Amino acid sequence: MIALDRVKDLRVLIVGDAILDEYVYVTCLGKAVKEPALSAKILRREEFKGGVWAAAAHAANFCAEVQVSSAPVVNVTRRYVEDTYLRKLFTLHDARQGEMSAFVDIRAFDCVIITDFGYGTLTPEIIVKLSKEARYLAVNAQTNAPNMGFNMITKYPRADYIVIDELEARLAAHDRDSPIEDVILKLGYRNIVVTLGKNGAIGFDGAFERAPAITDKVTDTMGCGDAFLCVTAPFASVGASMKDLLRIGNAAGAVKLGIVGHRSSVTREAVQAQI
Repeated sequence: MIALDRVKDLRVLIVGDAILDEYVYVTCLGKAVKEPALSAKILRREEFKGGVWAAAAHAANFCAEVQVSSAPVVNVTRRYVEDTYLRKLFTLHDARQGEMSAFVDIRAFDCVIITDFGYGTLTPEIIVKLSKEARYLAVNAQTNAPNMGFNMITKYPRADYIVIDELEARLAAHDRDSPIEDVILKLGYRNIVVTLGKNGAIGFDGAFERAPAITDKVTDTMGCGDAFLCVTAPFASVGASMKDLLRIGNAAGAVKLGIVGHRSSVTREAVQAQI
């Protein structure tokens, strides 16, 4: 049995982009009569605090203190979602002014987690500061439509623990076809997990470890990688084995797959039930 209370006393800082995820639920009416366009009727809207806020909500269910640091710009991602089966039809991106996070003493935290969605919070200057001052630094640099090819994990000179998906790993290594083990070795990080979707995850900490996915029941895939990172990073910071990190992370991902948007976060009790 994995002791999930092992990180309960940790202080964690999560640095990243502030995102509001809006779901606009629609029912499709068919093709527009005079144009090659999809016609749909809006049924309702739902807004979630995503990005760094959602990441912090996951970690807060495991650790004593979790603080957030982000830039004053709030990025809005509006997804139009077919109501019956939650199929996402298309996405729009926008931004609005928010509030600047208070300055914090980076050295005061046991673990610093970076959730870099590529919207500009993680400037080169901030990356240097975090790399110098964090006691333990866990990182994800996400690939998405607005930043495709421009937000690589390789911009981080230091990372004690990394969680990225297979596409993010292959883009960073400029390697589309090699076995994923070769891609991981090419990246050169000493403690890294690459998530593989329905095929589970593979980790490397000097040796390779694989773990299968826990569930094939999918409600919503949004934020599963962030849940994996933010639940496992505190455990990585206290020396958990790669085998345990994969078990905990796959359990967190399985729980998140059953949550629409960010209606709720991944809890310790839910993860315990999966492992």
